[in-house]
Formats: sequence, structure tokens, C-alpha cells
Amino acid sequence: MKLDLRNNAAAQDMIRIIMREKNLSAEDAVAFAVNRDMYQKILKAGYASIAFDLWGHDNPERVWDALSTPVLDLKFDKLQENLIEGISEKESVDYETAICYFLIFTMDYLGYHI
Repeated sequence: MKLDLRNNAAAQDMIRIIMREKNLSAEDAVAFAVNRDMYQKILKAGYASIAFDLWGHDNPERVWDALSTPVLDLKFDKLQENLIEGISEKESVDYETAICYFLIFTMDYLGYHI
């Protein structure tokens, strides 16, 4: 699946953070974020859309990192596909936004303020 993040600076920034923290490629950073634990946290919290919209508010002067190639060719296993589809349906959002919800909760997991 192609994920075009050219107009999604927050997602690019979060992916770059995961890349640095876990020494992963952009594609692997997204795959790292999409997991059962994050899925449960998204559902339990109930504020994914608010958290995603507020990404970076704790440090508004920080320049966000951008991906050198913001169009990603992602490959998910069946479980990950089901998790993304589940969030998409339960949160009434598109596929890209569902992935962004996984990213924002991964930021929390890594110790960043969301």
C-alpha cells in the first residue's frame, strides 16, 4: 500500500522520531507502531483524534523533521491490516488517519508528550 504523507507533517515527524529511536527505516517505523498494544491503547484512551491534532504543542518552536521520501510503500501482515481497519472503522477515519493514531500512541510509548 502506498501512503502519501507529503501533506502530513506531523506523521512525518513522528516517523522520523521512531526511525531515530529504534534505528529503523521509515517503512519499518510505521510497521513498528502498528501493533496490538497500541490498538488497545487507542481504543481505551478515546482521545486519539485530539492527541494527533495536538502533536508538538508542548514545544511549538521545534522544527519538525521531514521524511526525504514522504510517499511510503508499506507492507503489513494480516494482523496489522486488521488492526488498522479496526481503528479506521471504530474511529470513523480513513486509513492514513488510523495509521497516524498508531503513530501518536507510539510517541507516548516512547516517552514523548502527547
